[in-house]
Amino acid sequence: MLKLKDWVDPNYWASKIGEKSGAYDKARDSSFRHWADGLEGWKWWTWQIVGGGMFLIFLEIILSTFGLTLLPWK
Repeated sequence: MLKLKDWVDPNYWASKIGEKSGAYDKARDSSFRHWADGLEGWKWWTWQIVGGGMFLIFLEIILSTFGLTLLPWK
């Protein structure tokens, strides 16, 4: 029963592929990750809000080309 649960779980496959391909190790050792982990205080909050906001705006622009949206009022 446990194997069936693993086979249908996307997180199981994502972690298996990520570890086997070395993508997780590459992400852990990136200089960008070390920079972001070193932020403290207002710099961390600014990065989270501005960086996250820019990502959501970019994602909204991409989705709008397909006629989709993230916004509930559109």
